[in-house]
Amino acid sequence: MTTVALDLLGGDGAPAVVADAIACLVESRDDDLNLIVVGPAETAAALLAERGVPADAVRIVAAGRAASMVGNPLSTLRDHDDVTVSVAVGLVASGLADAWVSVGHTGAAVAAAVLGLGRLPGMSRPALAVVVPALSGPVVLVDAGAAPDATPDVLRQFALAGWAYARALGEEDPAVGLLSIGSEDGKGDRLRKSAHDLFTESLPGVGVRYVGPVEGNDVATGGRAQVVVTDGFAGNVLLKGVEGAVRWAAVRMGAAYGDPRPALDVVRQTATSDFAGGMLLGVRGVTVIGHGAGTPEEICACVRLAARAATLDLVPATQSALAKVVRA
Repeated sequence: MTTVALDLLGGDGAPAVVADAIACLVESRDDDLNLIVVGPAETAAALLAERGVPADAVRIVAAGRAASMVGNPLSTLRDHDDVTVSVAVGLVASGLADAWVSVGHTGAAVAAAVLGLGRLPGMSRPALAVVVPALSGPVVLVDAGAAPDATPDVLRQFALAGWAYARALGEEDPAVGLLSIGSEDGKGDRLRKSAHDLFTESLPGVGVRYVGPVEGNDVATGGRAQVVVTDGFAGNVLLKGVEGAVRWAAVRMGAAYGDPRPALDVVRQTATSDFAGGMLLGVRGVTVIGHGAGTPEEICACVRLAARAATLDLVPATQSALAKVVRA
């Protein structure tokens, strides 16, 4: 039995859309999944009752407020002890939950995880890793939004964490690429140029295969690199651009062939698989952060991803591999 804590107040459509997701999860009768709903107790009970969820099907842990989508999330977390993301993290830290999920404010979720779980040795900032379904096989994109600003050394940390995560997912010898505006040496801004020099100098010495700069299309096609590293600002822009382009292509192809359903089904299947959420690397616990505009099906997929990560010990495996690299 794997226990996942879910933030009821996170997301654009919260709490209703999260309650819809909980109802779907309960209806699926997954005997290996135990849910804890974190949010206002009366609101949670009423929403679940409206959806026919038995009172004993999930546990409700009270938390009175959501992390604001405006302002500094760190201030909110420090000033209040009843924020849903903090309470959910506390359940993982205390061993009452194996993982936690939020589709709310990314910055607040990251801050709560760092404060409540702590960082791994060698990671000055955590990174959000998203597995992108590329043509030549899945690509781990890191960072996808946790750290909008980065230094060359932070990007190297992301490279090591992404490499370790890809190995934990079963990729025996993942190649690492640095996202830039061209694959030739010398392309990119000062951050990318400095990071490229640092990667070239240091990654091969710890057994990481670095293939140099890669372009945005390499994330969607795969092949050149199984891990693509960038700062959270560029990574988030790229990820949302890919999502929009895929949806546009699906709609246009469906219109051209007179039936949009097959193409949209591909988009829906991708959004409701293990690709639905991002894994926060660099903290001591399973943390999955989903898209704020996620549908109930996508939130369900985030919960299942968190449960799978906890069951397969993906985060401990990532931590172990990262620790060996950092020590080297």
